[in-house]
Amino acid sequence: MADARPRYSLLRWLSWFTAANAGCVVLVSGRYLWQYDWPAGMLGIAYPIVALVGQSAFLALVWVYLPAAGLVAVWPQRRAVIGLAVVMAAAMLAFLVLDANVFAEYRYHVDPLTAALFEPATWLATALQFLILLVFETFLARLLAGWVGRRAPGWAGWWLGAGLVTCWLAAQGIYAWADAVFYVPVTQFTRYLPLYYPLQAERRLARLHLIEPGSLRVERQLQRLDAAAAAAQLRYPLAPLSCDSGRALNLMVLLIDGLRPDVVHPQLMPALVGLSAESLVFRNHWSGGNSSRMGIFSLAYGVPSTYWQAFDGVQQPPVLMEELHRRGYALALSSAVGFGSPAEIDRTMFSGVPNLPESHDGSGAENNRAVTRTWLQWVDGRDVREPFFAFLYYAPPIQDMPGKASGPLALDDRHAPPDPLARYWLQYRRAARFVDDEVAKVVASLRARNLWDQTVLIVTSDHGYEFDDTGLGYVGYATAFTPYQLRTPLVIHWPGKPAAEFTHRTSHYDLAPTLLGDLLGCTTDPADYSVGQSLFSGRSWPWLIAGSYNSYAIVADDSIIVSQHGLVEVRDSDYRPGGRLDRGVVSDAMSLMRRFYR
Repeated sequence: MADARPRYSLLRWLSWFTAANAGCVVLVSGRYLWQYDWPAGMLGIAYPIVALVGQSAFLALVWVYLPAAGLVAVWPQRRAVIGLAVVMAAAMLAFLVLDANVFAEYRYHVDPLTAALFEPATWLATALQFLILLVFETFLARLLAGWVGRRAPGWAGWWLGAGLVTCWLAAQGIYAWADAVFYVPVTQFTRYLPLYYPLQAERRLARLHLIEPGSLRVERQLQRLDAAAAAAQLRYPLAPLSCDSGRALNLMVLLIDGLRPDVVHPQLMPALVGLSAESLVFRNHWSGGNSSRMGIFSLAYGVPSTYWQAFDGVQQPPVLMEELHRRGYALALSSAVGFGSPAEIDRTMFSGVPNLPESHDGSGAENNRAVTRTWLQWVDGRDVREPFFAFLYYAPPIQDMPGKASGPLALDDRHAPPDPLARYWLQYRRAARFVDDEVAKVVASLRARNLWDQTVLIVTSDHGYEFDDTGLGYVGYATAFTPYQLRTPLVIHWPGKPAAEFTHRTSHYDLAPTLLGDLLGCTTDPADYSVGQSLFSGRSWPWLIAGSYNSYAIVADDSIIVSQHGLVEVRDSDYRPGGRLDRGVVSDAMSLMRRFYR
């Protein structure tokens, strides 16, 4: 009982000190709101304010209260607790001042790679700001210590705390609803606050019958709420497209989730191998991400994944889709995994497209068959006068593979090694063979309907797939930025272009410039809407920006610079610690990552 009073007194002071610093965070963070282009509507105006207050309280809680409260629990020494709280509060505000300055100039928040480019003068100024804030926090701590000591305990602190918690919960709830129903005036604000990760709960809300995502999605898309928001946040494209108005070929994309280049083998995927023999094959092709979300984003937009949150927030479609729409292309869209989470292409690539197909409810194998079946039904009933864009998204049904695959690379299950990873590798290869049969049906349908010589057919993947190829324990995708998770096949049948193989390093960033330039006759400089170049330029990428869900990397020939979870690590070409941090490459990458922001 003797220790209870000092602890209570310290926690009481710490609570008020944390609340005061939450107010300081609000004042510093006002600069983020200064950069924000406010939407119309009460909810769109109220949400940023509520989110700012809630996030400010959350940052003060995590950065100041929790470390100091932990010290109170183990060592309730007054000077030590107050000293720790003061230092943490000053560090928090110094970081936010620095981040606000970076965001005002570059439109992205401070991360380790950004910090690697700071000049000594920047660090000196930040250190000076920290010292000034340290003095300020010391005076604030003393002021509150005297005020709390004179003030009798009451309910005011509880009410204040309840108000701050309510703001945080309200912001999370509003965002979860807005994200589920595609309400842009709310979702567009997310990237403006530092370290802000609001809840996404579309599936949970739909399961509880609190929303009807399908109908609300159509309503929001028809309202085109993204146009003004996108114009306010993004400069994309930098100049209007200038394109030929003549009739172009049909376009079809077969996207096979997680397909490795080495699986395109005669004994595993004979249909795709046969297609490759009469097509353009890019042997050194890389995705712009190691996940479905970022891989498809890089393919459709031709810009780095660091822009994903901005485009997703305002639901701005890529210029490729807008040009196809302007030309009157009919859309044939089908996906084995749906168009929503995790890739969220209903909010990006196909934003504004009404009546997107709902997700299939069958097994993995049945969903893939449904993709082909949907295409065959659509092509038989299409208007032959309209050009079309078909997007068929296959997800190899690794977990529920029916039938057997043959050949030395695809042994029957009875002969599979006992090691779990080897068995998983076997299931993966059998699933690839299964999807290859679906590819064969699609190719046959084009030939049978006299569409083969009128259609550009692209077969590729969103990302690669790893089976501990590096010997470092990485399996699957979105776990590392190794070549095994980033390299994908790229096979293009292009009527009028003879079969050829290309070995220069190409990327998903090059698809949009190639299709807009070579297929649709656009003469606009690709740099105005993409970071890529034509696949046929012959120029090899010296380095690439590759993204994941909450991290990204700069992948060069001899080094891989990874920014992840607040840390930067430099790895060599074998993804082992080492390599060289090239400040010039990092600076060039940062330039690309801010090119399309206002």
